[in-house]
Amino acid sequence: MNGEWSLAYPGIPLAAVAGVFGALLISVTAPVVICIAWWSGRLGRADDALPSLARLHDVVGLTPAAVTARARQLRPMLSRLPPEDIAPDATGLALGSLRRSRLLLGPADGPVLRASWEDGVLALMGPRSGKTTSLAVPMLLGAPGAALATSNRADLWATTHAARTDHGRVWVFDPQGITRGEQRWWWDPLTALTTVEDAARLAAHFVQPIRGSRTSDFWLAAAEDLLTSLFLAAARGGSLHDVQMWLADPSDEEPASLLLRQGWAQAGRALRGRQQGAIETRDGIWETARTAARCLQDPAIMAWVTPQKSSPLAQFHPAEFPFSTDTLYLLSKDGAGSCAPMVAGLTDQVLRWGVRAAEDYGGRLDPPLVAVLDEAANICPIADLPQLYSHYGGRGLSLITILQNYAQGSGVWGDRGMATLWAAGTIKLIGAGIDDPRFATDVSTLVGEHDVATLSLSRDPHGTMSRQLSTRRQRVLGPEHVRRLTRGTALLLAVGCRPALVRLLPWYEGPRAADLTAATAASVRAIAGFRAHGIRSAEPVALWPENTVDRAEPAAVVPALLRRFRRSGNPQA
Repeated sequence: MNGEWSLAYPGIPLAAVAGVFGALLISVTAPVVICIAWWSGRLGRADDALPSLARLHDVVGLTPAAVTARARQLRPMLSRLPPEDIAPDATGLALGSLRRSRLLLGPADGPVLRASWEDGVLALMGPRSGKTTSLAVPMLLGAPGAALATSNRADLWATTHAARTDHGRVWVFDPQGITRGEQRWWWDPLTALTTVEDAARLAAHFVQPIRGSRTSDFWLAAAEDLLTSLFLAAARGGSLHDVQMWLADPSDEEPASLLLRQGWAQAGRALRGRQQGAIETRDGIWETARTAARCLQDPAIMAWVTPQKSSPLAQFHPAEFPFSTDTLYLLSKDGAGSCAPMVAGLTDQVLRWGVRAAEDYGGRLDPPLVAVLDEAANICPIADLPQLYSHYGGRGLSLITILQNYAQGSGVWGDRGMATLWAAGTIKLIGAGIDDPRFATDVSTLVGEHDVATLSLSRDPHGTMSRQLSTRRQRVLGPEHVRRLTRGTALLLAVGCRPALVRLLPWYEGPRAADLTAATAASVRAIAGFRAHGIRSAEPVALWPENTVDRAEPAAVVPALLRRFRRSGNPQA
């Protein structure tokens, strides 16, 4: 063979000849391969939606360079810094890395896409689909300024509270003892009530959780009006203990007299008129109000929202929080006995003070206030959240509302309210666990259709085979595909962008995984120690032992660790 090459190409090495032929072959075949890949990507495959979803140029506004440029416009603190000196977390909230088509060269995952500081994020993900590990924890840890988080479990607090102490003070509102920590402060919901509107907003947070019951609108509206009057009467020198006492006795004349003496004549006369009305109607209104405010009957909850003379505690002031870099955790259990009205009330007051602060200082908060509303429908049902959602983004308040499904939101805010919230969310994430056929169909419709290549074979009477390539329109993602979204991925719907598939970024795969895992384990040991021996942790735990988390169950870190400590015979478990 070498001899034949030497005769054909005398004086030229074999390797050089082979290299030339190889280059010619590549130059001929490469355009063909590229064209086939491009054409296949345009047509799509019936079993692969990824080529028809967003590519990098379709979501350029969410890419690192674009989000950084936007952050320098929205945040005066960053405008003087060169882009390369700005930390990624200072530019926006990480959503996930863009999934690439298998037909494209390069890594399977593209750059990390981020929401800007003027976006409102709405996430709908089923149970154990990574809501906490992939959204709540990373977004809370990445908050550059004040941060607020709601949850009905200890896992979010357990993973993040030690790290957030590096930013500022950590406040934990936990009347029901979910974290087993000691009470160190209290908050007076009545302090901020200076107008009838303020009192009405607080009353709405109490009534909102029972709107889905069979109680008629008449009783709900009347109970909300009654609570408004009672809160207003107690706002000047009283407490929620007074409100609870007045609810127990519909004939008590003290609240109406206080309103009249304090200058709230209309409210005082209205309250007195209700008390003097038909007894059956009056008692029905008071009973509905007692149902809405049943958390006021729990001494453990009342200790957090009324002054304690025996053991003075620090008082939390919502007006100061937006200017800080502190973190506020708001925890409540679901169901009867929940302190959801208090969680919603405190969250609402913090957000409203944030808006006022933004208006007083140029229109936007800088750094922005990040609010992660996990389990918002269950424990933080702010009545007019859908109407205010878009307004918050324009003031430097970045909200992330996490629901289990669309129907859960409709059950709290009604169909119209949930539709408003859906429209106001400029960034939407649909994750695994969506089992609602109607919603899955709606998402499928939003994603749209694409052309799918169809190859048909036919044989003529003479036995000659012929092939014909045609196209047909098909939904990019059918409802069944929406339902089958895998854990760790989410469909991203951003205003002005083609729908994209992203890989979520759980904290246990990040650069701080070892430290966060150790902090979680330390917090779990503290909780387990109290359950076993009644020993409370006096200070926030900030220990850093080696990694002990079983990553096979990242969404259930806290329960898994509790079981592990019990099996190991740990004396603190």
